[in-house]
Amino acid sequence: MRDDLQSALGSAYTLERELGGGGMSRVYLAEETRLHRKVVVKLLTAEFAADVSTERFEREIRLAAALQQANIVPLLNAGAAAGLPYYTMPFVDGLSLRERLTRTARLPVMDVVGVLRDVARALAYAHEHGVAHRDIKPENILLSGEAAVVTDFGIAKALFASRTHVDGAALTRTGLSIGTPAYMAPEQAAGDPATDQRADIYALGCVAYEMLAGAALFGGRPVHQIVAAHMTETPVPVSQLRADAPPALTDLVMRCLEKDPARRPQTAREILQALDGVSGSVAFPAARGRSLAQKRVQIGIALLVVGLAALVIVVKARRGAGGAQSIAVLPLTMRGESADISYLGEGIAEEIANALAGVPGVRVAARRSSSVAAARGMDVKQIGAALGVERVLQGSVQRDGDRLRINVQLANTSNGFEVWSQRFDHDAKDVFALQDEIARAVASRLKPGSPPGSTSLVRSETSDPEAH
Repeated sequence: MRDDLQSALGSAYTLERELGGGGMSRVYLAEETRLHRKVVVKLLTAEFAADVSTERFEREIRLAAALQQANIVPLLNAGAAAGLPYYTMPFVDGLSLRERLTRTARLPVMDVVGVLRDVARALAYAHEHGVAHRDIKPENILLSGEAAVVTDFGIAKALFASRTHVDGAALTRTGLSIGTPAYMAPEQAAGDPATDQRADIYALGCVAYEMLAGAALFGGRPVHQIVAAHMTETPVPVSQLRADAPPALTDLVMRCLEKDPARRPQTAREILQALDGVSGSVAFPAARGRSLAQKRVQIGIALLVVGLAALVIVVKARRGAGGAQSIAVLPLTMRGESADISYLGEGIAEEIANALAGVPGVRVAARRSSSVAAARGMDVKQIGAALGVERVLQGSVQRDGDRLRINVQLANTSNGFEVWSQRFDHDAKDVFALQDEIARAVASRLKPGSPPGSTSLVRSETSDPEAH
């Protein structure tokens, strides 16, 4: 099998070793010869490739290959080896969520929220582009650095759509085989042809339940009993298994696990909005069943924290306005039809941060730290505490043809109040001047009288805005 696959790949890739796999595929690590980068090659097993047209599979997989989003592992290539379809994707250096759960059965609440937010972002983007996953599970969620990414998008749908013979029995068999019983929505387990993206939301609820409870929903049973339980059995509320989780989070998880798809969140965007409400309560989850002594200790700690915070404020005030100003620049969010080009908002924010870093007396938080804080949905006060900054710059970008409209707000991390905001309108071709204008405006708010008007803050390394 390996020889057949290497022959099909030709000289473009060199297989190094087998990484394992599941019932659906065998997984190999390879090196892309020309670029010397690691890739993963997944070869479908004969069982899953039976009655699959390789040509139709490649056509179906093109839709998934078009997905370009930060939390989705992209598909690079597809083909066939000895009649069995294969596809390639970048190698992600990190652990799968399954490996993380094997090491630590129950994850910290903050980590759970972070993983859910990243996966929900991936689902929202894919669903809005007509691609459902159909097999969300810990094995398909990879943890790399501070982010979670989702792999194998669209593969299950491509397998189903590329079958050469699909009758009623095959439809039911496919509904049971494409997917994993422990994370399968009731309608998917029943082989309902009307199964849609809400099955992914149910599976995400199963993953969230496992991260919080430390065990899979309805786990430890034979496969047929697990499937039956997903279709008929009401799960134990996760709030009973995880007392430190905020009610907003546990309620969201249980909503995702509704048997009736109509009672679940209808889109992944709804989950993201709900997680925004969770984030503020994660750091200080609601107390449940704590003793009076515990509460007194916690009150004492809280008073100590308040006292220390007051001391910090006094010290800062005594230092006067002449000290260094610190700021975190968050990625700018995209609005309207431009929401699918998030790199533009990230790139503009990076240029502004680089420019501010060159202003004397201004200290800028590391870009990666700012991005992670924004991705985790922290509010201004939380970002200030986590990154040790006094100001946070955030905003949005809207693209209308050849025009860019950018709204930015500067907020004080000590109280969360907005201290300045401004709107900037420019031609897209003037993006260099736009970035420079914003950086100057922010710098003047941080350090009055700086920078000098004749000095350009943003360095233009190309005269072509599109290349930039």
